[in-house]
Amino acid sequence: MKRTVRFALVAVLFAAFAAAQDDESEFNLKQAQKLNAFAKKAFDKGFPRQAKLIWLQVLKLYDPDNVDAHKAIGHVKVGQSWGPDPKFVYPTADTGTGSEGTALFKGYETLQKELAAGHRAQAEKWAAAGRTDKSNQHWKMVLRWVSDDKKAQAALEYREIGGLSGTALEQTLYENSKKLEKAITEQQKLDYPVQKSTDAKCAVLDKAQVPYITVTSENFTLHGDEAEEPNLIEALRWAERTLKVCAVAFPWETKPDQMLREWAFFTSKETYQQILKANADKLKDLAWLLENSSTSQIGGVEVGATGSVQVLLDAAVRNVAHGYARFATAGFNEGIGHTFVGMMFNNNRLFAVDRKRQQGTVASEEDREYQSPDFDVWKTLNLEMAWKNTGGVPARELPFCDAASFTNEQRIKAWSFCDYVMRRDPQMLRDMDQLGAKMKSEGKKQPLDLAAQFDSSHEVKLAQLEKEWEDFWTEASPTLKAIQNNTAPLAAVSKGVEKWLEALNAARKTCGGSPVTWSSNLSTRCHDHAEYLKANKTERGITKEHTESIELGGTRLGAMFAEMAIVDASAKIGDAKKMFQGWLAIPGYRDALVHDFLLTTGIYSDGDILVMNVVSGLGSPKSKSGGYTSYPTPHLQGVPTQVEVAEIGPELVAMLEKQGKGSLKVVGFPLTLHFGPSGIGNRLSYSCKVIGARNEEIKGAMLFDDGKIRRSSAPGMVTFYPFEPLPHGDVVAQWTWEHGNGEQNKLKVDFKTK
Repeated sequence: MKRTVRFALVAVLFAAFAAAQDDESEFNLKQAQKLNAFAKKAFDKGFPRQAKLIWLQVLKLYDPDNVDAHKAIGHVKVGQSWGPDPKFVYPTADTGTGSEGTALFKGYETLQKELAAGHRAQAEKWAAAGRTDKSNQHWKMVLRWVSDDKKAQAALEYREIGGLSGTALEQTLYENSKKLEKAITEQQKLDYPVQKSTDAKCAVLDKAQVPYITVTSENFTLHGDEAEEPNLIEALRWAERTLKVCAVAFPWETKPDQMLREWAFFTSKETYQQILKANADKLKDLAWLLENSSTSQIGGVEVGATGSVQVLLDAAVRNVAHGYARFATAGFNEGIGHTFVGMMFNNNRLFAVDRKRQQGTVASEEDREYQSPDFDVWKTLNLEMAWKNTGGVPARELPFCDAASFTNEQRIKAWSFCDYVMRRDPQMLRDMDQLGAKMKSEGKKQPLDLAAQFDSSHEVKLAQLEKEWEDFWTEASPTLKAIQNNTAPLAAVSKGVEKWLEALNAARKTCGGSPVTWSSNLSTRCHDHAEYLKANKTERGITKEHTESIELGGTRLGAMFAEMAIVDASAKIGDAKKMFQGWLAIPGYRDALVHDFLLTTGIYSDGDILVMNVVSGLGSPKSKSGGYTSYPTPHLQGVPTQVEVAEIGPELVAMLEKQGKGSLKVVGFPLTLHFGPSGIGNRLSYSCKVIGARNEEIKGAMLFDDGKIRRSSAPGMVTFYPFEPLPHGDVVAQWTWEHGNGEQNKLKVDFKTK
């Protein structure tokens, strides 16, 4: 009898458990259906990138075998698993209108509340059944969808963190992130003493018979081109700043004498190759280095080619991060370098190994994004990777990555994993790196064994770190959202954005440029800067509009974005044609109209404030070109003769003062070359000879692409400013320069002024 009762009780409990599981499965399917319906609506309304993220959420959070979601993002089923269809191309350009985007954003906010309400009901049901484990899972999901839910916060017994609530781990992440941000902000304001050394010698450079100068700071030595002295000095200042930030980021101390502290960076790739050839006896696989590398270590000196000032600064930051972290594997070494450059500049332009060039083909949209130096683009790519069921590249594989064949996905994961774990516990990165290096030295490239060995000596298992990495980048909680502090792309869709895009493309067509697409993802920083300007009406004028003050509610990243943004605080769509015509006299704004390297833009308008992101969407042109564009273009008629110095801004003023022309109020109409993301090459090689109709030469000077204000600077742009107005009539400009591997280029441009 007792046995019968016992069996009956077990049967009842099993039935109850099965019913609960069925209920849970049914609930997940309903949640998936809601997200699926919204994703399809977003896709149909012209916002495919947002739709893709939501379909990935369906698969990650609710139904990993959901047929609708898999098919929507281009997956096919092979056997029992799903995989990408190689023939499927998912669209990335936003084509929706501003009003449709705004409606979608409101609809998504409503959907989030519905999803949270469903989880809240499930949490309360499981709590009543005494299943705290299941209840807490749902309470966490409530906070994923609605950050300020008080019931969920109370049920999870979260602690207060900076006005929010979260776990002990989230408090660690939050506090470490704040410490890093504070250190970087403070260091940006500090100038470290750097001086030119008159008696320094470098045997590696002397052997190559390369002329050079040397600058030194307290801890570092840098050799380079004489004409680059101010930039070399600035690079060492960033090196000293990075050293101080590393001391905050890492729990161990690395003294400067334990690091590689002597570097030699030259503008020309040809000079770099000359150094390699002269020191071939100290190098392995010289041919491969000449073809594929931008930096190499020769003896105790790091040498490299840095075609722009930003690349030079990146190199200085990267070298210090590498030296301080002392990681031995290529994956973690590259990852930590990208991490620090991203934190300091939100851009990344230097790679130890050059990316493979597209040979005779147009790179796909995904390839182009992986090649972007903009970390906001990298964050989007990483977010999609984090939402994948597989998590993309497993962390256990990172220590075994080969520098010579580093894939795009490995590079993104190496950066984002290092970025996360450094905030959590950098010692775990070091442990993984050392374990991987040991296994490689023993000829054991076995990621699963690495994971097993790591797990055996750590309380936190590698699988848990992977899950935490996913939660961090997908902003799974209020605190993680606050650390990322991202604006939702649909929130950056402004009313009438499609009209501004149409007007921009009309202006580009007039100037010979191809049409561009628009992206809500690339508009988030535009939105943030427009909101900053709207809140601070006194922040007007060329200099103020191209920065943000933290004291006035701006951010460090916002200030960096604003430098190269296009900003107009009196923009009206009815006057767009006139406004764009006026941009042709402003070199940095002109850049967005005249070349085909611009493929996708970010646009946000609020009232009279217009902000454009014309940096993140640069790429290889769809049209066939020689790799550059000039303005004025050959045979152009009606070119103005002059511009006002005050309309260009302080960087032109500083250049004129340096040239002894500080009293000039007007200069000749600026002439420009535009190279887009490929950079300008050897800046020391540029010359521009301008001749008028009477064979008179018009003298002038150049500004390059290293400025802080968009009006006078743009990525990949060289500008020649005549010191006096151009003569009326026929004018000829003869450009000469080196680009690529020392190749000589000449361009003759004839045009007619008004």
